Amino acid sequence: MSTSIPVETQNQTTVPCVIEANPDVTGTGIRISIYTLSLATGVLTTVMSQITSAKNYAEFSRTLNSAMQLQGLALLCTAIYMTFRQQLTLFHAICVLHLLSLLGFGLVAQKKYESTTLSGVAWRRGVLGAARFLVAGAFVALTAYIWLTAPHFGSQAECNATTVYVVFGVSIRATGDVFRYVILGLMVLMAVGWAISVVVSYLFARCCCGGVRETVKWSAEAEEGLAAVGEMYSRVMFANPAHKRTTLYHQVVAVSIHTGINVYMIVTLEQIVRRNHLSEEESEWTFGQLLALFMLLGVVVEVVNILLPKLDPEERHGIGGDMELAVRINRPYRPNEP
Repeated sequence: MSTSIPVETQNQTTVPCVIEANPDVTGTGIRISIYTLSLATGVLTTVMSQITSAKNYAEFSRTLNSAMQLQGLALLCTAIYMTFRQQLTLFHAICVLHLLSLLGFGLVAQKKYESTTLSGVAWRRGVLGAARFLVAGAFVALTAYIWLTAPHFGSQAECNATTVYVVFGVSIRATGDVFRYVILGLMVLMAVGWAISVVVSYLFARCCCGGVRETVKWSAEAEEGLAAVGEMYSRVMFANPAHKRTTLYHQVVAVSIHTGINVYMIVTLEQIVRRNHLSEEESEWTFGQLLALFMLLGVVVEVVNILLPKLDPEERHGIGGDMELAVRINRPYRPNEP
């Protein structure tokens, strides 16, 4: 049974429930890990774009994105399982949605793997596309279910009426009908917009590109050539100081906007945690929280692997990258060539 703490108001005394602890979902260590990863991603990718080659930058960005997406997918699957077993409170479900907005979720490989046949590329795209569709559908279904059933959701339905949500610093009852219907209405609009974009894309492929199958084959044929040209172009432009300055400016603006949104989400989540009545056990450190913090070492290892070669004088002057570029464009490598 949950304990209660009376709270005095002007007109009456309300008795909000004390929400049962679930530190492996919203514990301090879990939040610190996700906050660090979400805030550091933009900064690290911007820094790496200035100190390493285009190939290393692309691989580092893809690895970091994969780590965040897979961690988000694990959180999503765990939340769905706990919801199905009635082991998740409304408060913790709301926190999960906020954490997923910081991480993202999906199936992203750490590297781009080549295929020897066009059918292999088509199969890979089809399977990954279907998997991403299912993951997105699972997230939408979970979000809709949480807000539709908010008054009686989860393992502590008696506490839902006093569960607080925060919007721009203002506390709102999470079970308020107007608030829930606004969120559900926005979800419906997004779903309709997505459905329209899919229909338009299908009609365009059918009318202008000979059908969806021909479009997939054409894109698979062009993928390898475009990837090679794009990589070579990136290498050349990365070596151009003026282009690097322009790119850095655009990256700083984009990172600033993205970081600002993440900071708002973090502050809002911390306000939600502070303004709800949680069990004292929520602040205890558990195995899952320590594991989440140590998982950040993977990102540290990637950064160190990029920085260590910079100790080599030839690497610092970019000779290795010039040699690889020379090989790619089929001409002899001449270090002193003007």
